[in-house]
Amino acid sequence: MRFLKNTLLSLIIFSNTCFGKEFDKLFVVLEPIESVSQIEKSLNNSFNTMIYRLSGSDSPSNIWKIINAGNPRKNFIKSYSIKNIDNKSFLEVDFDKNLLIEVFKELSIPVLSSSRPVILFLIEIDSGNDEPYYLTNSQNNSELDVLLKNYLKNESTLRGIFLEIPELDLIDVNQLINFEKLIDIEDIIKEKYIFDELIKVKISKTGIDQWSIGGDIKMTLNERDFIDPFIEQFKNHTKTRINKMLRENVINTSKKGVINISVANINSYQDYERSRKVIENLVGLRDIDVSRFDIDTVFYKLGIYGDFDSIAKEISESNFFEIVSQYKDNSEININFVR
Repeated sequence: MRFLKNTLLSLIIFSNTCFGKEFDKLFVVLEPIESVSQIEKSLNNSFNTMIYRLSGSDSPSNIWKIINAGNPRKNFIKSYSIKNIDNKSFLEVDFDKNLLIEVFKELSIPVLSSSRPVILFLIEIDSGNDEPYYLTNSQNNSELDVLLKNYLKNESTLRGIFLEIPELDLIDVNQLINFEKLIDIEDIIKEKYIFDELIKVKISKTGIDQWSIGGDIKMTLNERDFIDPFIEQFKNHTKTRINKMLRENVINTSKKGVINISVANINSYQDYERSRKVIENLVGLRDIDVSRFDIDTVFYKLGIYGDFDSIAKEISESNFFEIVSQYKDNSEININFVR
């Protein structure tokens, strides 16, 4: 989980508006619900989302593998309640992290850590009728804008990955559009945002009945069938990039280990509770024991899935932790709690 350098960046993240890069609510799903009569349907949908999110795969095969092994969906639900957010009703479902990981392990389903990559999308659209513009969250200029943003939002929710759009200011836009042949676009974006990969797409109307797609996706399309084939290709390209990146975040649940960590900068009981909750939410955690307290530092012994490197990576990318030092040979990580 990475901080962004520029506060103007608008995030397209999970349907749970409380989510941040730390994934402190990875195992809580918000599912839209129209009436109490649809609770069962919403529970089923939230379970599907949870499986997609934890496995990183949007294939329903993992869902059926779990159910066919004799695991009812309801067994994985700790609690649920109806929430009202922006005058819309949602079912908030809290899932049992330990049971999910244990069943994933038994069925050899890959488990992803809470450390998830960020893909930034720089999409320029030139209809030939108006000034060229870049896709942003703050406005919709066409049907295409809505379709792209809805897809990115839904895919983020299902796959558990951050798909983001930069909210560029006027100076940035002018630089990108007027001087794109003279400057490196990626250099400008890197100055303001932190991301793992950048997907660049330029959509231009080049003739009465013709559109040209450039950048990371290359296509030439007739206007009358422009949107559907482009969206399909955009989805395929995005999924390919996502799959490649998520494979690097798989935790080997067949491996188990023990590490010792210290968490400093704990100045109150609330700090202790909050920092411990962050540790408990780590996907690679099996169990946790307090070894001792020392002034403003808490020492823990953690049972983990995977190895030292995978848990260190997951800890390092939390918004609430800063690794001060780590010693792989001694299985030791020293951390500062960040408020």
